Amino acid sequence: MHSHSFWRAIGLFGVGAVAAPSTWQSLHGRANATGCKFDSLSSPTCWDGVFDLKTNYYTDGPKTGKTWEYNFTLTNMTVAPDGIPRTVLAINGQIPGPTIHANWGDTVVVHVENMLDYAGTALHFHGIRQNNTNPMDGVASVTQCPIPGSGGKMTYTWVATQYGTSWYHSHYGVQAWDGVFGPIEIAGPASASYNKDLGAIMLSDWTHNTSESLLEYVNTQGYGGVPMNNGLINGNNTYVKADGTTVGKRWEIPFEKDKLHRIRFVNTAMDTMYKVSFDNHSMQVIAADFVPIEPFTTNVLSIAIGQRYDVIVNASAAAGNYWFRAVPMGCGGGQDPGFDLRAIVRYDPNNTSTPAETNPPDFGSDCHDTPMDKLKPVLQLDITHLPAKFEVDHDLAWAMHNDENTGALDWEIQTQPYLSQWDHPALQQISENLNGSSTVFDPRQQVIRVNDTHQWIFALLRTVEGTTHPIHLHGHDFYIVGQSDEPFNASTFVPQTVNPPRRDVAMVVDSGYLVIAFQPDNPGAWLLHCHIGWHTSEGFAVTFLEHEDRLKGLLTGGQGGALTKNCDDWKGFAEKQGIKQNDSGV
Repeated sequence: MHSHSFWRAIGLFGVGAVAAPSTWQSLHGRANATGCKFDSLSSPTCWDGVFDLKTNYYTDGPKTGKTWEYNFTLTNMTVAPDGIPRTVLAINGQIPGPTIHANWGDTVVVHVENMLDYAGTALHFHGIRQNNTNPMDGVASVTQCPIPGSGGKMTYTWVATQYGTSWYHSHYGVQAWDGVFGPIEIAGPASASYNKDLGAIMLSDWTHNTSESLLEYVNTQGYGGVPMNNGLINGNNTYVKADGTTVGKRWEIPFEKDKLHRIRFVNTAMDTMYKVSFDNHSMQVIAADFVPIEPFTTNVLSIAIGQRYDVIVNASAAAGNYWFRAVPMGCGGGQDPGFDLRAIVRYDPNNTSTPAETNPPDFGSDCHDTPMDKLKPVLQLDITHLPAKFEVDHDLAWAMHNDENTGALDWEIQTQPYLSQWDHPALQQISENLNGSSTVFDPRQQVIRVNDTHQWIFALLRTVEGTTHPIHLHGHDFYIVGQSDEPFNASTFVPQTVNPPRRDVAMVVDSGYLVIAFQPDNPGAWLLHCHIGWHTSEGFAVTFLEHEDRLKGLLTGGQGGALTKNCDDWKGFAEKQGIKQNDSGV
């Protein structure tokens, strides 16, 4: 009963996707011993007869032995996503880049070739847990040196232990927002029925100058941001020029009358939170980030930067054309008058008329997450064995700071801005000390050690500026045990411990707070950072170092050898090209 609509702008896989031993979603319809086989309409919660929606995929799951292999080449090119030409960085000549597809339990191999002449790169697979594959996390200055340009190569290998929707993006400078990003879709069970999977709708914001060229201004005069010229849906939108002419084109979404359509939202923006809606249609929300949730219905959905939501839309309205709307909220750098992010829903592809204008819902302008009580994971996991008196382990309060000598803006924690070096990443430092004691890090690297597998780590996240930030943790889904727009009060705070929401991005709003919990069960150096691109570059980050002793074991094999070779190659390239690091390193 399941189908996938091949409607991406420049081809679903793009140039360079290598055929794999399995077809995407090949498990669908496969008979099995228990008789519970996946069918997106009649049995969406089933999978392969052994694993299903109630499987705890943090500890268990299929091991298919199948591999998906992709070749990605990064180049400069000129395109006009909204009708305004500009230089971009593209993967295989397209923006967004090719979709990474896999089944739950498959292995994904991505070969990256960097053909840029004067820049490195690194590719992060957002939300992928990377269990025991920390060197594959793709963070320059933390898990690797940048991949050198002029033909430098690196291969990333990881197992799809989760399922659902995410994206990959560069974790080098602000490259992600000059075009180095694309969707990840991992097939698995679902918490509600659907007929058609329409794939990812990637929401971006966009500037008509490159993000790299704006970085110095943002760091010295922009107070952390600049107005975004436009937004994009899967790399497309229109724009109204100063003379009143409209250029570019709208993205189009095909609906089939009375069918249930699964849509995978991904907010890939630099500095824009969106609220989305479909005129005359509601959305049934079935997943938040990689976590299946008990379905709920809404007309407006808030999506913070880095977050993903899977929804099902019933095409039950009168056959016609309708607007899909993505409205920017008031917590970013701002938008210029040409910013109008919409797509066209068409029931009949031959009806090319413009949708009628309707009265859209009240979107407001707040930057609040979807309320915690709506995000109920299908698989209930509680936080147990808490001490009688609850205390946070780490109070992480960031403050904005201007260097009195250079005027440069950065974000500091405990009076110390974050800084890690491209040519000497944290994992390289650990690999140089395999037989010694604990590695000594520069205090500016903001390394927080956590080692007890059975201990819950509670972190309080807030800013002293009263500003709003989407917080992302690598290597984990965290448990949201508290979230508010009011100041944190330790004496009255009571954590939510019974099936709290789990995800990998959540908002710290205004003068409020976010309290997260996770178990340090994944050896590695894991970045926690604000996902506003400017703020990451300005050092709004810390690194949790989990089980350094076990991590050293990972670095003694092939992963360690590849790390060392790439760093040697990077140092030679950077010296030849005269490349100097100009940001926090991540």
